[in-house]
Amino acid sequence: MSCMECEAIAQELREAYAEAWTSSDQASKDAWIATYKMIGGTDDDAVRAEELVSAAKSREPRRINQVLCRKFAHEVRSGHKVAWVV
Repeated sequence: MSCMECEAIAQELREAYAEAWTSSDQASKDAWIATYKMIGGTDDDAVRAEELVSAAKSREPRRINQVLCRKFAHEVRSGHKVAWVV
């Protein structure tokens, strides 16, 4: 089940992730990609992701964290599952 707030949160998450991607340096982008590949990947993928994440100049994705907090709070209050696709 979803509602207008679910849709608004999903849209804000998509925007927050897009903004973080656009403003990231190449090392951070490489780390994100490696982390994604690690899911269901091999041990080599996990080692590569760990190396890249350590080397990346990571900034706290504040907007993403704020929206995720809204998402989790809404899901708990409403019983809805906020689905979003990047």
